[in-house]
Amino acid sequence: MSVKSDPSQELAKRWFQKAENDLLNVENNLRAERYTSDTVCFHCQQVAEKYLKGFLAWHQAPFVKTHDLLELLQQTKQIASADAESLSANLLLLDRYAVSIRYPLEYEEEPGDEEVQEAVEAAHAVRAWVRSWLGLS
Repeated sequence: MSVKSDPSQELAKRWFQKAENDLLNVENNLRAERYTSDTVCFHCQQVAEKYLKGFLAWHQAPFVKTHDLLELLQQTKQIASADAESLSANLLLLDRYAVSIRYPLEYEEEPGDEEVQEAVEAAHAVRAWVRSWLGLS
């Protein structure tokens, strides 16, 4: 007899796979001789967004269609309470790369090397928090 998988966890895993694809884009760009910092930062934001949406899907918590990481944090706190607050600084840093960085009139200056490194570290921190909270390796 086969054990049926939980549809909410299957959906969450699909979100996580999409996030891992974004992380692969980040890593591939950073290995290149030349990379675009705005693209790397955008994909870092996407890692966090998709991991949070996957976390919510795992818990069968409906979420609004948004790129706002702080809104997703509020929804995450309803499940993980104060523990999720540790994500605030990372999400605040990444949130600015959700939309405006993609458009030339809204983001004047390309992120520098330090900003890129901070974005990468923040994306990894969000990933690690979600995976740890859910008991995933």
